[in-house]
Amino acid sequence: MNGETREMEKMKGGMKVMHGEMAGMEGKGKKGGCKGHGKGMGKGHHGMHGMKEMEESPKEYAYVREVKTGFDETVAKVKEELKKEGFGVLSEVRVDTLFKEKLGLEMEPYVILGACNPKFSSQLIGIDINSGSFLPCNIVVYVKEGKTYVGLLLPTKAMSITGNDKLLKVAGEVEGILKDVIERT
Repeated sequence: MNGETREMEKMKGGMKVMHGEMAGMEGKGKKGGCKGHGKGMGKGHHGMHGMKEMEESPKEYAYVREVKTGFDETVAKVKEELKKEGFGVLSEVRVDTLFKEKLGLEMEPYVILGACNPKFSSQLIGIDINSGSFLPCNIVVYVKEGKTYVGLLLPTKAMSITGNDKLLKVAGEVEGILKDVIERT
């Protein structure tokens, strides 16, 4: 519990910075509406530093699936399926609640689940002690326009920056399992 409190305190500081940056935005997509980007943005700028592009091509770094169940049921199902595969949820951040409390922003339900499997984590850290900075694996569950989605930051994409084939092999195993978890959700 104390670790969660410390993590929330860290996030508070980051949110203040983010809020300060967002305060300068005067109109989504308008030229000059974002601090530091007054000129040259023109067409294609969508107000939130490329958010439109991310939404259109999440498969480059994430595996995302729309599900038929509601938000709470989906979160419970993801946790259940992770447990079947030996993964625990080390962290759970309710982004929508945090943004509302800290920034006064309204958004649909959104949670980040930090999933970890000690067997795979120990293999990764055994290969490269600094690979712990990639852990835990993040799975998101969110609602967008009334539809529920589950997404995974692809471990192979994250680990690819290391250039270490041994890490990538383990990341590939983890990715396969987590994709299956999402498919069963």
